[in-house]
Amino acid sequence: MNIKGSKHLTLGERIAIAELLVQNKSLNEIAESINKDARTISKEIKRNRTQTINNRYVFSSKSYPEYCKKSFRFPFVCVACEKKTSCHHKYKFHYDPQYAHNKYQLTLRDSRTGLDCSLEEMALMDKTLIAGTKKGQSIQHIIATNPDKIRYSRSSVYRLIDEHKTNVSFFDMKLKVKLKPRKKYKQTLDRTSMRKGRDYKAFIDFIAKHPNIPITEIDTVESVLEGKHKCLLTIHFTLLHFMLIFILNDKTSDNVTKIFIYLQEILGKTLYKKLFRVILTDRGTEFINPNTIEKDYKTGRKITNVFYCNSYASYQKGSIEQNHELIRYVIPKGHVFDNLNQNDIDKLASHINSYYRESIETTPYVLAKKYFGNEFLKKLNITEIPPELVNLKPDLLR
Repeated sequence: MNIKGSKHLTLGERIAIAELLVQNKSLNEIAESINKDARTISKEIKRNRTQTINNRYVFSSKSYPEYCKKSFRFPFVCVACEKKTSCHHKYKFHYDPQYAHNKYQLTLRDSRTGLDCSLEEMALMDKTLIAGTKKGQSIQHIIATNPDKIRYSRSSVYRLIDEHKTNVSFFDMKLKVKLKPRKKYKQTLDRTSMRKGRDYKAFIDFIAKHPNIPITEIDTVESVLEGKHKCLLTIHFTLLHFMLIFILNDKTSDNVTKIFIYLQEILGKTLYKKLFRVILTDRGTEFINPNTIEKDYKTGRKITNVFYCNSYASYQKGSIEQNHELIRYVIPKGHVFDNLNQNDIDKLASHINSYYRESIETTPYVLAKKYFGNEFLKKLNITEIPPELVNLKPDLLR
C-alpha cells in the first residue's frame, strides 16, 4: 500500500528511482525518499526494466549462465553492479524512467478502452434503449431513469450506438439540433403604450435590482396552417423547468386573459403572486393587454410585472422555446390542435414535466412537487408519469 494512498507513479518519481538506483540505494531508502511503499518500487522496476544482449557473453570462450542471480532480486538492474564491466552473463537489465512512464501510460489507456460489460448486461441495456426510444425518450432520459439497467455515461452509450453495437440507430433518437448563429437586428425604440416601461432593457434593469427573483416565460404555439385554428398557451417556470399548457380556441388577448384569471382563482392570490413575480413574453398580439395579467382581477392592484423581448429576438426567452421542441415531438409542425381538448393537453404536459432534464438532474414534476406540494399539481391536473412510461411520440394523443 502506498503511504500517501496514491495509486500511480509520476514521471518525476520514476526519474528519482533511476537516480537512486545509480547511487546504489537500498529498496527501503528509495521507498522512503519518494514516499511510496517498498513493494511498489520493487514491482515498478521489475515490470518496466528493459533487457539487452551482453557482447561479452557472445564472444566468451567459457560457458556462463544466461541470467545473473542478482537479476531475480532487488535492484533487478545492472546499473550499480560492481561487476558490470566484467560481467559475462548473456542478458543485462536497465531501468529507463521515460520508457517506463510511456509503457505505463499505454497500459493505462488500453485498460480503459471499451466497456466492462457482460453479454447479459449488454442485452438488458439494448432492450431498455429500444423500449425508451420507441416512446420518444432521449438517451439521457433513459439512462437517468434506468440506473439499474444502464450504468454507463451518455457519451459511452452514444459511442456504442454509433459503432452499431446496439439495435438502436440514430434514426430512433431525438435529433441533435445545431442552432444557426443568431442574427443581430437593429432595434428601434417602440413608443406604444403597451410596451412603455416594459421593454427588454427595463426587464434587464429590473432583474439587476432583484437578482434572485424567479422568472416566468409565456408564449403561444400555433398551427402553421392558414385560417382560424386552436393554439396553445405555454407558461414556463424557468428555475423549475416546469411548464403549463392551455388550449385556446383562438389566438386572442381575451383568451389569454381568461387563462390568467382562471389561474388566480384556483391558485389564490398568494401563490399566484409567488409564481408570477416576473413574466417575460414576446410582442405577439395575444399579449397586447399586460394589465389584465399584472393585476388582481378582483381588486385591480398590481401583483406581478410583465416585460417584452425585443423584436425578432425569441432567443431572449430561450428556455420556453427549447421546451416547445418537446411539444413538437408529440404534435409536429403542420398538425392542427382542433381535435384536442384540455384533458389531452394536460396529458401532454404531464409527460413533458415527467421527462428527465440533465440541467436539474431530475424531472420538473419532482421540483414542482418539492417547492409547491401535491395540492398545487392536483389543481393544475398535472400527474407524474413513471420514467419507463414517458412518451414523447405522436401516438401519445391518438
